[in-house]
Amino acid sequence: MVNHQEHEVSNGVVLIAFGGPSSSGKTTVARTIQSLIPQKTKLIHLDDFYLTDSKIPIDSKTGYQNWDCPEALDFKKFKKYLVGLKNGEEPISVESIQPKDTDLKLNEEESSQIRHVIDSNLKKFDNKKIVFVDGFMLFHDPSIIKLFDISLFFHATFDTLKTRRDARKGYNTAEGFWVDPPNYFKSIVWPAYEESHKHLFIDDDINKNLKPDLLKTYKIKELNNGESQNLFSLVTNALNFIIDNL
Repeated sequence: MVNHQEHEVSNGVVLIAFGGPSSSGKTTVARTIQSLIPQKTKLIHLDDFYLTDSKIPIDSKTGYQNWDCPEALDFKKFKKYLVGLKNGEEPISVESIQPKDTDLKLNEEESSQIRHVIDSNLKKFDNKKIVFVDGFMLFHDPSIIKLFDISLFFHATFDTLKTRRDARKGYNTAEGFWVDPPNYFKSIVWPAYEESHKHLFIDDDINKNLKPDLLKTYKIKELNNGESQNLFSLVTNALNFIIDNL
């Protein structure tokens, strides 16, 4: 069931943020929903706005490159891109470093149920250009948050995120491939996430929930993707929130 509609956005371009820390599930959920309604949606990734490898800042404590701080990304270009989309302009060319193939992790029954929800609400997508924006640093700057019409914020505990991050083989970059050095999540990823996102949380504590006033002001759906969550539940909750607010 789709919940009662809480907000409305006008016809035209609708920017939907899929944000949260590394390994929180945001990219998987965004890709899954986008793959189920490809004719109605477009997906862009903040990771495609990284600076070139040689320009990534160096952390003074560890000597590691810090790919998780705001200074590692070209936010001027990113904001120009989003504003252009909002204004209906032809977006600047951005070469994607993301994998081309999407491996859906839903079984046939789950996919069928989600498609039924989509098909039952296709009119909500009419006369709109739906753009999904996926990224780990979408909510650190109010001037960026305000560009989104609908926002989804994924998060989980330190242990859960670390386990998922450690299981990854590495990441494509603008000039090559990045593999986390030892203790990278604890030394770089988590502290950078805390520093850039603590203002969103109750008592500035990233282990708590987001501040209720911010959820309302910025139309944010909070999705806690802990060990007990599964992809079907996350996709369903995210999709219902999107449909409610279109």
